[in-house]
Amino acid sequence: MKVTAKDNEKNQEGNVEATLELIRIIHRNLGIITAILLLTGQITIMGVFVTPRGFRVTMAGPITGSRRIESKTGNPLVNLTIDVIDILIAKQLLQDKFFITGSALTPFGFTINAGGPLLGVERMVPKVPSLFHDLDNFNMLVAKLLNFDPSIANKYQRK
Repeated sequence: MKVTAKDNEKNQEGNVEATLELIRIIHRNLGIITAILLLTGQITIMGVFVTPRGFRVTMAGPITGSRRIESKTGNPLVNLTIDVIDILIAKQLLQDKFFITGSALTPFGFTINAGGPLLGVERMVPKVPSLFHDLDNFNMLVAKLLNFDPSIANKYQRK
């Protein structure tokens, strides 16, 4: 059975959709794991990033190489406020209203950043570049620019 270019394109589209779905699942699971870490006290809010596109909550703790944030004076009201903020962030993550927007490296480890529409951050949409198609075009472009026989470039294209 001979595979046509059209069959190959359909197969690639199916693979891209499967890859996008896998990325969505991983991204969602990162949010759930972060919520669990917040609720167990392994990470806590460390600060807020202000960007032109909205705010992002920064979280870190012993598991990321930082110390858990607590009141300097030991004031239980301040500690309770921090815990309530952590619970609210975890709730938003579990309800999929917040999502992980990235991570930042610090001298003491790394931080986890989260945001959502409530903070002015649009929902992130996974994208998979058409890498294989671009690679095939790259092979043809190199053959053309370097005056190679195009059959040489065709020999190295994916099938």
